[in-house]
Amino acid sequence: MIEDSAGPPVLLLGATTACGQALIDRLAGQGVHIAAVSRQAPDESKPHVFWMQQDLDHGPAALEANVLISTGPLIHAIQQLDHGTRLGRIVAISSASTEFKARSSDPQERELIEGLIEQEQVLDRRCRERGVALTLLKPTMIYGGWRNANVGRIGALADRLRWLPYCGRGLRHPVHADDLAKLIVSCLIRSDSSAGAWLLGGGEVLAYPAMLARIASARGLRPRLIRLPAWFMQGLLSAAHAIHRLEDVKPIMLQRQAMDLVVDDSPARERLAWDPRPFRP
Repeated sequence: MIEDSAGPPVLLLGATTACGQALIDRLAGQGVHIAAVSRQAPDESKPHVFWMQQDLDHGPAALEANVLISTGPLIHAIQQLDHGTRLGRIVAISSASTEFKARSSDPQERELIEGLIEQEQVLDRRCRERGVALTLLKPTMIYGGWRNANVGRIGALADRLRWLPYCGRGLRHPVHADDLAKLIVSCLIRSDSSAGAWLLGGGEVLAYPAMLARIASARGLRPRLIRLPAWFMQGLLSAAHAIHRLEDVKPIMLQRQAMDLVVDDSPARERLAWDPRPFRP
């Protein structure tokens, strides 16, 4: 169960992520005291939240708690577990990318995913050694909130262009940050019965161009979608990189447009009552 305000606080890492913010809003008025850790101070304070401004890359938060929720990098959850002595419950967000990118043709991306898989294994092993119940949530692409990198990048392109190029029709399964926050609260209430690793998809599966159109439409735009050959898109991206444009877009991202990035989340739907909303950016 969730600790009340008279007991040890819930320690929240990654408090300024979209999911962290949604979780704070969902726990408002429920008598739950949250100790929220972030690099930057929040734009507004809330009575049920105590903020700790700290860069967790420099070490764990100097605070004990019974419950740890991590919506940021898993390495921070591992360090916090090693630091604490009273933790009995951890709910952490990882990524379903471990299912899609482990054999990526991009060496840096592959190394990143290998590191994430190792961190999942370390966190699970140390939780078992210390008798800490761990719930590991592994969603597909997260959207929602004011920090929305994936949707924001596409939306920014739609703002500037009258047409949106694409080269693949792979399926997507986006997850809203607030649905994750709702599930986290449910997992805390369910306590140890929600322990384990859970793949999570959104409430709708849609093809990549349909996702593009939905994002543009949400901004009141109607750009024309044009499918181009993958080799031609790669050439356009190389030309953009040559003039230092679109440098955050990697060639592997174009290749992935043709891949299906969906998961079987039926175990979470059956056992955790996971019921996410359709894609509404």
